[in-house]
Amino acid sequence: MEWLTGRIFTCQAVNTSVDIEERALRMAAVLGGRGVCAGDRVMLAASNSADYVVALLALMHLDVSIVLADDRETEAERVRMARRARARWVVRGDLDESTGGADVVSLASLVKEEADATSDVDVLSFAAWNRRSDALITWSSGSTGIPKGIVRSGRGFLHDLERTRERMAYRNTDVLLPLVPFSHFYGLTLLVMSWTLGCSLAIAPLGRLDQAVKLAADSGATVLDAAPSTYHSLLKLMDRRPEIARDLASVRMFCVGGSPMPRSLAERFQERLGQPLLDGYGSNEAGNVALAAPGNAVGCGRPLPGVEVTIVDGDGHPVQAGETGEIWVQSPSLMQGYLSGDGSIEPRGDGPYRTNDLGYADADGNIVVLGRKYAVHRMGHTLYPEAIERKAEMCGRPVKIVAVSDEGRGTQLVLFVADGSGQPATELRREIAALLPDYERPNKVAVLPSFPLNRNGKPDLARLRDLAQELVAPARRPAADSDDAMVLLPGVATTGGEGDVPFPARVAGLRAVLELLRDRPEDVRRILTRISLHRAVDMEIDGAIHTLAGAVDEVLRNGPQAVRRMAVFMPSNVLLYSYVLYLLVPALFVEDIAFRPSSQVADVTRELHELLAPVHQIPIELASLSQRKFVGGPVADADVVVFTGTYHNAEAVRAQLRTDQLFMLFGQGANPFVVAPDADLDLSIDDAVRIRMLNSGQDCFGPDVFFVPEQDASRFVEGIGKRLSAMTFGDCADPAADYGPICYDSALTAVTEYLPRNAGYIVQGGAVDFRTRQVHPTILLRDFDAPMSLTELFCPVFNVVTYTDREQLRTRLTEPSFQDRAMGAMVYGHAPDLVEQLGKRHVVAVDRTLLDVDDGNRPFGGRGIMANYVSHRKRRWAQPLLISKVVADECPVRG
Repeated sequence: MEWLTGRIFTCQAVNTSVDIEERALRMAAVLGGRGVCAGDRVMLAASNSADYVVALLALMHLDVSIVLADDRETEAERVRMARRARARWVVRGDLDESTGGADVVSLASLVKEEADATSDVDVLSFAAWNRRSDALITWSSGSTGIPKGIVRSGRGFLHDLERTRERMAYRNTDVLLPLVPFSHFYGLTLLVMSWTLGCSLAIAPLGRLDQAVKLAADSGATVLDAAPSTYHSLLKLMDRRPEIARDLASVRMFCVGGSPMPRSLAERFQERLGQPLLDGYGSNEAGNVALAAPGNAVGCGRPLPGVEVTIVDGDGHPVQAGETGEIWVQSPSLMQGYLSGDGSIEPRGDGPYRTNDLGYADADGNIVVLGRKYAVHRMGHTLYPEAIERKAEMCGRPVKIVAVSDEGRGTQLVLFVADGSGQPATELRREIAALLPDYERPNKVAVLPSFPLNRNGKPDLARLRDLAQELVAPARRPAADSDDAMVLLPGVATTGGEGDVPFPARVAGLRAVLELLRDRPEDVRRILTRISLHRAVDMEIDGAIHTLAGAVDEVLRNGPQAVRRMAVFMPSNVLLYSYVLYLLVPALFVEDIAFRPSSQVADVTRELHELLAPVHQIPIELASLSQRKFVGGPVADADVVVFTGTYHNAEAVRAQLRTDQLFMLFGQGANPFVVAPDADLDLSIDDAVRIRMLNSGQDCFGPDVFFVPEQDASRFVEGIGKRLSAMTFGDCADPAADYGPICYDSALTAVTEYLPRNAGYIVQGGAVDFRTRQVHPTILLRDFDAPMSLTELFCPVFNVVTYTDREQLRTRLTEPSFQDRAMGAMVYGHAPDLVEQLGKRHVVAVDRTLLDVDDGNRPFGGRGIMANYVSHRKRRWAQPLLISKVVADECPVRG
């Protein structure tokens, strides 16, 4: 294939086709030199860039099975995907200079190496990749469960592109501008299309619509592709800056995909720009199915040549034109099948692919997609929520409908409207009701400033389902419980009802911080990498974003009343996440908050606050006081006191409080990690290393002890040892470092006292370099009966204890050292008795780490008095904690 006229435009540079091909050939040589061979499974996880294009073309040239993963995915999910795909290599965009292990390589290091490399091949060839049955592996959205790996053949994928080119009449003079991730099917097809066709590609940073519009003008973009939500944002941008329409003057086709397009959006766009939005229908499993094109912008257009679409009823019988049913697809480009647990392909079977999508074909054969096929029964009718959405969208705003089962009242429909205009909610309700028959009208209408989005940029249906459940729950039903009740959320209109956030104006401040974390993470990273590892900081930023995004839902769900003042003793680690948990989210219901930084990290905490305070502009005060003066001042005046730290220090503070003050301790847990005899050892080894080595062992979720069956101990220890030996030590700011210096003097002192006392149990590691503050990852192995004190060490130390009798283990876990510090526990394998026992006092993660079950918007912790407790009005009790929930339970409405 020859790229005759193509260019790659980015905001920083322009690359020619010759540049790209030569770079791809050199990168292929570098990868081959590292040992990448034809047939290997290689995961590619990076953001859109010219380097991504080079890497993808190099991998296709090498005839490997390419596993695409979203770079915005969590580390845990990427690990799961790589394990399921049996990927031998992982190319990642979030490492800079070196490998993160023998099978992980950073895209940046490949780029650096290819600049000095040579290739003895002159032309890229995809001939072998075209013949590969597992050429491409992508992932389902996971909206209804864990994402599934979808396997496509090279021939099927490339032939799909040829049919697409024919329908859309792309030209080699076109400049494609996709505002969708290359790691997903939609974006990938456009990237590879630009190569096979020989046209140009413009790559804009996702989430920066202003830069994308400028790049469209600079590159002369002729085809723009985006999701409906992006076009909504583009129209809003034009409302503020009408002149940007001129920057899009060169675009001859505006294409849309990724989710059903509201008719109202198409009409507004046509009116504003004088061009249609060309909708399309396709999926990872089926490829492109139908595409609207210039001259026929009806629905998603007709099926592509060679693709058969049948609309069927509930019994699988074809329906007439115009009748709604499930979409079945027969295509030469259907997937080979799904990935099975061992990495092999589970064939899809014969016959058409049943999409589970709902739609109809008009008299001319154009396909109209309504959404997913999820039928509900209500008032004697069978209803499809997404079909109702299409009607309700005629109100001119994005809507989503969630069906909630209610044992007493039958199916309840909750309709969410994304509207920030400030239009009275009653008017919105009347508009929507006028568009629907009685039996389709929702029970509740909830107005949101905007929909929460998942990592793919689509509305987060899981979050909407959670909120819908809360809105129809008995505790939240309005007294009248009428079918046309309007539920208002902060940011649009307020009624003073019990569901409102006490300080709704502050929602904008939290949103501003969220946007800073998404758009300028380097500002936070620069501060926090003084005390935390680069990778740990990135995880912390992800957790903070997730918690901020769910803050309003959390406060609405728990319903805390306004509180006058709160005082917070901040921790010495996870500073950003703690800032969100203990300061920003509570600011939605606490009028004034004062906090005292930990003396160990006071300078870093102050710098973080100085970065965030001008952004959120909420009255949160950093108190530069000694602990004694802080207790005598802000704490004495507070209604609520939050303490993070040790139990004994908390008790000293609590002794000085009034009985009417609400006090919460966020303390320390033993976090036992238990491996059952039938556990997946590879999974447990991987997760043990991941949780214990987080931030070089300086994380409060790190297990103090690992209990392993005696017969599996050798393999478990050997597996951990191999992984630890492959890890690299480096500066905290180095994104390639697997672990770094110990930040805290107290932790360094504790480990240097602990290791000599337990030297007889050390099987690997044990060295401490005081010059660099490096504690070499250390494994200690002891029998069940060997003496051991349960010590919390903020260092990379693995205390492994073998057991032969599960009853003995159960008895050990009931000892005070575990019970009093009961916070979280992890169990791997089938051990329902242990899970039940631990679950009485711990939050238990099964075949997952505590990191994977932590949710900043939900109560977390156990019932160990040293791990977390509440104290109020002469009572003290241990329970999982979330500030909004505790305040709601303990602070009554002020009369």
